[in-house]
Amino acid sequence: MASPRVPTSDEVRVLLARGSGSNFAATSPAASDPRLRPRLLSLAPEAAGEQVARAITGIRGWRVVGRRDGVVQATRTTRVFRLVDDISILLEAAAGGTAVSARSASRIGRSDFGQNRRNLGELWQALGLQE
Repeated sequence: MASPRVPTSDEVRVLLARGSGSNFAATSPAASDPRLRPRLLSLAPEAAGEQVARAITGIRGWRVVGRRDGVVQATRTTRVFRLVDDISILLEAAAGGTAVSARSASRIGRSDFGQNRRNLGELWQALGLQE
């Protein structure tokens, strides 16, 4: 199976603006679920991208599939059924460092049973940014 194309930062912003649904989850500053709130890394965007990529390599089933201008694209594959979720991470310069927003989406199915929210929680935990 081919790796997904790395979206542009504008494309990720559009995906984030769609919010969360039954088989995808996206960060939003107003989210009631803490796993769905953007985070701040106290690093410049390029260094933040490096840290995000390193953190992903330490999460079981995750892999970085590409990077471009403020976006890290990753996948998460389940152990049993080998289902794949696509994770787009947007890194933008902000006061105090880099704002990190993310979206996780299942490739198939109508419901993810909360897995995409858990994916974002795993990302924040790997980065030491859980609330």
